[in-house]
Formats: sequence, structure tokens, C-alpha cells
Amino acid sequence: MRFVYPEFLWAFTALSIPVIIHLFNFRRYKTLYFSSLQFLKYVDQQTRSTQKLKHYLVLALRLFAFSALILAFAQPYLPVENSTGTAGKPVIAIYLDNSFSMTAKGTEGELISEARELARKIINEASLETSFLLHTNELSGIEKRLLTKPEALEYLDKIVPGAMVRQLDDVITWQRGVLDKENQTGRRIATRQHVLLSDFQKNSSSMNELLPDETNYYYPIRFTPQENSNLYIDSIWFSSPIIKIGSNNELNIRLVNESNQDLTNVEVKFKVNSISRDIFMDIPAKDKAVTVINYTEKTKGYKSGKITVNDRQLFWDDDFYFSYKVDEKSDVLILNGENASQNVEQVYRLEPFYTIATLSENAFTLDALTGKELLILNGLNEIPSGLGDQLLSFAQSGGSISIIPGNNIDLRSYNNILGQMAMPFIGKTSTQGTRIKKVQYDDPFFYGMFDKRKDELNLQAIKKAYSINSSGNSRYFELINLQNGQPLLVRSNSAFNCYLLSTSLDPEFGTFTSESLFPSVLLRMGEMSQRKGPIALTLGKDAFYPLFDKPEGEQPVHLKNGKIDFIPRIDKKGLTDYIVLSGMEAVEQLSAGTYDIVDEVKSGMVSLNYNRKESSTELFTLSEIEEGLETAGIKNVSTAEIDKGQSLAKIDIEKPFEYWRLFIILALVFLIAEMLVLKLWK
Repeated sequence: MRFVYPEFLWAFTALSIPVIIHLFNFRRYKTLYFSSLQFLKYVDQQTRSTQKLKHYLVLALRLFAFSALILAFAQPYLPVENSTGTAGKPVIAIYLDNSFSMTAKGTEGELISEARELARKIINEASLETSFLLHTNELSGIEKRLLTKPEALEYLDKIVPGAMVRQLDDVITWQRGVLDKENQTGRRIATRQHVLLSDFQKNSSSMNELLPDETNYYYPIRFTPQENSNLYIDSIWFSSPIIKIGSNNELNIRLVNESNQDLTNVEVKFKVNSISRDIFMDIPAKDKAVTVINYTEKTKGYKSGKITVNDRQLFWDDDFYFSYKVDEKSDVLILNGENASQNVEQVYRLEPFYTIATLSENAFTLDALTGKELLILNGLNEIPSGLGDQLLSFAQSGGSISIIPGNNIDLRSYNNILGQMAMPFIGKTSTQGTRIKKVQYDDPFFYGMFDKRKDELNLQAIKKAYSINSSGNSRYFELINLQNGQPLLVRSNSAFNCYLLSTSLDPEFGTFTSESLFPSVLLRMGEMSQRKGPIALTLGKDAFYPLFDKPEGEQPVHLKNGKIDFIPRIDKKGLTDYIVLSGMEAVEQLSAGTYDIVDEVKSGMVSLNYNRKESSTELFTLSEIEEGLETAGIKNVSTAEIDKGQSLAKIDIEKPFEYWRLFIILALVFLIAEMLVLKLWK
């Protein structure tokens, strides 16, 4: 037997007080005068032993009553079998999964409603002295507090579905941490029992990071929907990142069918500003399907769109919001070196879409990059370290860089900056096999550029080219190849948007500027360099949205949509400010939709969607849950499944054997017995 409050056992020393009182009462004498003592002697002989017994009985009853009260305050209990918990109160930690997957329909309503009612039943059936750690996927500071039974029942009614998704091992580890801290700094905890109410989706129920636990008890209770199916919009994307007035937009929409039945004529609603269409798709069972919508931009500015599909089971992932900007112009800065080619500027001057600025390498300052989207290094033979740092900062801020080398470059200075931007190194020149042989037509860079494809080219425009060598951290795509296998043009495959031409435009290196491929490549670099934010972000994940058009001012940035007015955190990276949309505050205050970015004026749009991670309906079986927990070293596991409604469920949560009520009753019994003895024993 153990005690919740063993310090109360010191009160046993107070039992000496009634003993002392009784002893003194036994030794008090009173003198009475009677005419004859013969009768008194007779009575004394008859009652002395009886009175002595009465006094001892009263003393024993009082001692028993006080002892029972002391034990009741110390709260003795027998821990659950095999438990090695320390002295303290019992705690039931209840995790109620409030992610959107729990809005699926069960036998008695949504799964989250069934879980809420089962949690209510567990709380009501627990003993009064039990404390509760009741929490959701929020795992916030508010949920770290241990609750009494009335407090837990009150908090239970406040739980609603939310966008946050947690892994099972994160939930259990969080519970353990809270209870360990409470046990060390707050009230002492005896038995710990972890009740896990969830549908246990495979995508969000990882158990790989759990530490062993052979002491406490775990009760995973799985809620099963009536239909294990879902139809949702998985993702969307443009075939080309180039969005201009008059250009054709090819929007790809991917839908997923999680049911076991083929779906035919699924209606998909598409709307962007004033453009709206309805299309119909066939999606095989347990498969994906992609449809393409083509439309043309007629006006500039910010555009917001929404795609909707109708589903009977889960509704939170039926809408997908997106937004983007149609630019009126693009700003290009050409930094001319000693081997600069005038053809570069002439190409961009032909297109009114581009605003061109030119500088010599000696006149360059960082301010010259303000508002620019593409920087072209035209014929530089050396990239000094100071310029390299500025280029790196510009690239980190979302700017694009096109490198056209001079005819006598300093390899060390070039490779220093190329290495920092995860580009390949540049080497010595070669004159062998330098004819242009192949264009990588399937790369998005060439999307819509050519009407016909030629598998083999034989262009003699290049006489001499620098070799391109991969480095340890280089990540790039080859766009145009020479006959010797070396690339003529590469683009980065990293966080930087960078292009590298392996030949100089000096006549000594060839006549590439006279080929039709030359202006096409330059203009496509400009089109691909338009600085745009992502067309959509996911709530509940680390998300950053760039503010390329943020005006200078002290006003905070607001995200506004109807009644929602949210002030996000702003981080600066390089030359660009970023809206930070990660963390619980954003998840709690924002919902799926498109928001205006407002500073002193409207400076953009950002679209947010709920995480599709829980759109998958694949669930863990009870045996898989047990196996996963036991593999992690958790020995005391008892699983249950709620598939016919929580009202029919019988969940037995082990309770420690507690005796304080019994000792309260015994104390009352002893006090009543004492009063009866004093009153009736004459």
C-alpha cells in the first residue's frame, strides 16, 4: 500500500493526546460522604471492572476514529498491478485527435463527435481525485495543465476540428514530457494511463521515435468511418511558369480517388476571376487522374482562383485555392564586362515587355539590383569576391542570374561563385566537337518554344567553348548539348535560379549570336526570371511567401479575407522580406482561402489550403497499432475499435485501488459507536 500524501502520517503522534486525557481521567478521585459505606462498597465491586472496560472502549474508538481520519487524509491506495509508479494522484492523459480526417461519418455522427462522447464517458466514470491531461493536436501551453473532472468536461465541449496534424509518437512523447515535469515540479503522480482517441491514419500515426515504457498503460481506441473512401484535389500546377497577357495558361489538376470503386463523370468546377468552367473526369479506384485546363490571360494584375470537386464523405479537401500575378513588365539589368556583346541588349530591346538597364562592371552597386528580376553578366572576365557576395544575396532573394563569360576568364573567381550557387565549375576551353547537337525539348525551359522537334542538330555556331565540370554539391540541368557531350547551356536545380552559357559571345568563340536559338534562349531566360510567389501554400507546414512588391514603410503587413485580419511574422532573407505562415498562431487564426496582402496598399495575394496528408483513408489495424507500440518497448497496451457507435462501446480503463473513502466511513462508524457507548452504557 502507498500514500498520496504520506506527510499526514505524522499526525499519528497526536494520538497521544486522547491517551493522556483518558489516563488522567482514570486517576481523578472525588470524596463522597454517606451514612453507611456498606452499599457503596458493594456497588464499587460490581461496577469497577465494567467502568474500566467502558473507558478503554471509548479510548479505543476515539483512537480508531482519529487514525481513520489521518489515513483518509494521507489517501492510501494500491497501485495498478505491476505498476511501479511513485506516490501521488492518478492521471488519465486523453488525446482526442481533432484533425480533419475525424470529420468522416461514423455510425452516430462524425468520428470527432463519437470520440468526444467516449472521452466524456471515461471522465465521468473516473474517480473524483483523478486528474486529466486532456488535449488535441494543438499541444499548446494551455493544454499542458492538469484538469479536474469538471474542468475536463468543460474543456471537452470546446474541442472542434482543426488543420493541425500530429504524428502519434509526437503526441505520446509530449504527454510523457508534460507528466514528467508535473511530477517533478507540481503534484505527484502515481499511475499514468494514456488514452488515444483517433482514426490512426497511416500517414499521421508514426510510432518510430517512441521510447520504451514498461510501467504505464496505453489505450489506443480507433474510430472507424462508415465508408473508407475519399475524393479530393491533390495538387495543381502550371505547365509553364511564364504568365503574361495574351499567353496561354495550361493548368494541371490532379484528383485522387481513395475509394474501391471507379468514379465516372466527376464534376470539377474551375474559376479564375471572371473565367469559369465545368469539366468532367473519370477516375479509377485507388488511383489518380490529371486533367488540363487551357485559358488565356487578358488583363494584368493579381488573379485568384478556386477549384472544387463534390465528395460525399470528407469535405474539407474538396476546394483548392490558388493565386498568381500577371506582370505588365519585367526588369532586367545587364552588367557589361570588357568582352560584352551588344546583341544581348538588342534582343531585350525588341520586346516591350522588358525594361532594360545597363551598367559597366566598374559602376555596379547593390542598389542597382533593387526591383530587378534578371541580372545578366555580359562578358565579364573576372567576378571579384565583393561582386560575388552581392550576386549570392540577389539570388537568395529570388533574383535570377544569367552568366555569359568573357573570352579570357579567371577560372578561380568564376568557380568560387558558381560553387556557392550549386552550379558546375567551368574549365579550360576546347575546340573539338563544339557543334550544337541536341536541345532538351522536354525541359520546362523550352515549353512552347518550338513548333517542331529535331532529334539531331548540326549547328556550326560554336567554335570554342569552356568545359563544364560537376562539383560535389552541383545540381543542374543541361539544356543544350554539344557534339562532344559537353553542355552549352545549363540551368540550376537548387534554391537559386541561375543560367550558365559555356561559350563567350566574342566572335573568336563563334557566331552563336547569329543563330535564331540565341534570342529565343535570352527571352526565355527573361520570362523564366519573373519573380513570383508560390501559387498556393499549405496550412500547418513551414511556409514562406516572398514580398517582392512590399512598399517601404512602418505599417505592418496584414492578411485580409472577409472578417479575418491576421498580422503574420516577417523574416528577411537576403534582399527580400518573407511572410512566415508556420506555427500554431497561423493555423488557429487562418483557414483555407485566398488572402489579400495589405501594407499601406495591396501588395499581393497568397492562397492557403489545408494539408492533404490526411486525405488518404488508409488506416492502421488494431494489430498493427499493438505491434508498433510493442516494438517501441511499450508493454501495457489494450486496443479497442469503435465501428458501431460509441454508445455501445465498453471501454475498461484500469483504476488504482483507493481506500480513503473507506477510512472516512470507518471514522464515522467509530465516532457513532463512541457516542452510542457514552449514551447507552450507564
